[in-house]
Amino acid sequence: MQVKIYKNFLNVEECNALNDVARLGVLEGWVSEALSRGQRNYTKRLTSRFHMEKAEYPPLVYAVSAKVREFLGVESFPLIEGHGKNGVVVSYTMQGGDVYPHKDPRSNEGLPTYRCNVLTQANEDGCELYVGGQKIDIEVGDLHCYMVSELEHYVTEAKGKTPRIMWMFGSHIPKEHWGEYGLS
Repeated sequence: MQVKIYKNFLNVEECNALNDVARLGVLEGWVSEALSRGQRNYTKRLTSRFHMEKAEYPPLVYAVSAKVREFLGVESFPLIEGHGKNGVVVSYTMQGGDVYPHKDPRSNEGLPTYRCNVLTQANEDGCELYVGGQKIDIEVGDLHCYMVSELEHYVTEAKGKTPRIMWMFGSHIPKEHWGEYGLS
């Protein structure tokens, strides 16, 4: 499996601060409806992926993005285009919500998309991550990275009342580095 997990990448205080930003985004409307199985205006999982035109993340979010990119050695690679803002997306999944099976798009130039996600708040039940057909066990604060444009992934339905909050960072991978990520 090509999912790399870095345990306890963020501490409790960092996770709580990012959760506060996500909740603020829900209140201000830049974390809002998502897509699910072809449906627009899906309101059981909210996202910043489509709603950042007039919004800006606070400096904390960009500091975490820089920390992720530097840790992984991808700080010079292109940011993920067209998702959220400056390559960062937050997902806020409420009871009854899920993430349908899909692959993220490659860049306009055909570069694969390497997403590095941090779960900052877990749901009590459900919300299990599957990548390439395998269940991936992650905990709050863990960074997990994989080629989202190459591997189908999904999250099972949230059954608990606490929203699942996932922050997504990463890069498009230039062709000369594909071998380092298991691509040819």
